[in-house]
Amino acid sequence: MAVEVWRHLLVDRIAITVTMKSLDLYKFALSQLYGLVDIQKDLLPLGRIFVRKEEYCTRLDYYPEYKMKQTRRCIANITVGSNVLFGKGGVHRYFKLTLYPSQFQGEDFDRFKSVLEDHLPDFNYKRLHMYGKVNYLELALDSLTHPNHTFLPYQKYVNISQIYPETDGTMGTTYICSEEGNQRFRIYDKRRQLHDKGSAQHTKGLPHTRIELVLRRTGMTASELTSLENGFAKLRISDLTKAKNYSTDPVWQAFLAACLVHGVPDSLKSFPMQRKKYLAVLDSFPVSWWHPETKWLQLPNALKRIEP
Repeated sequence: MAVEVWRHLLVDRIAITVTMKSLDLYKFALSQLYGLVDIQKDLLPLGRIFVRKEEYCTRLDYYPEYKMKQTRRCIANITVGSNVLFGKGGVHRYFKLTLYPSQFQGEDFDRFKSVLEDHLPDFNYKRLHMYGKVNYLELALDSLTHPNHTFLPYQKYVNISQIYPETDGTMGTTYICSEEGNQRFRIYDKRRQLHDKGSAQHTKGLPHTRIELVLRRTGMTASELTSLENGFAKLRISDLTKAKNYSTDPVWQAFLAACLVHGVPDSLKSFPMQRKKYLAVLDSFPVSWWHPETKWLQLPNALKRIEP
């Protein structure tokens, strides 16, 4: 039996949002973002804090390390924003904290929580974790065994997929489901992404394929995520080699070729008469290494990374 090398399930990104009903609280939060810039040398001797104004919001980026590009790490964003509620005549004001737990090192997160406690006490992390709604969540599984595009990922009852080409003409990230939907999968070469960003790589000589589950509008607080439904269980992965060897029928082979360019769901739309049969064939060749139920058992440990 071949050795399977996986990294533990991780929370790669999480956004927690609370509503601000008070205009005074909104103004206070906004002023504090700029105040943190003024004292950043005391807070982060090796890092940086940036604030930028956008059309409907102001965003702060928090870097514990910034001086060298390879070690530059943003571990959090704070967004203070407002928008008009169309048809209701009101204004929606919000405070959103976005964390990047995979970028945490040492006492980074503890220091950041102290910054919130000291300078934005109404938005201290314990309160956000307990009461704020998680409106965006990325959960990631990393395979160090199976290169990207050597298998066929898909989801039943989904007809949207895309594969974006890289600048060198090779196939890049696979997207399954709509960008606007409550759930989406991204599958990509993580090692290449790190290389393109000039970041340090820790998997030289090994494949590094990331299978990422993106959830929006969960309706849950961060403290409730241990009861989250296993979204990875919806992803099916078929063995590409077995699928190719299944039949020499040119229509079947044309379908597989399309899958490698557009993804399985999108390709099935081009073969409506064969859709049911082709899905059944793919289902009959599951890869032996995809066990989402087992991987999901790691969720409680992954969530410890973002505990108050």
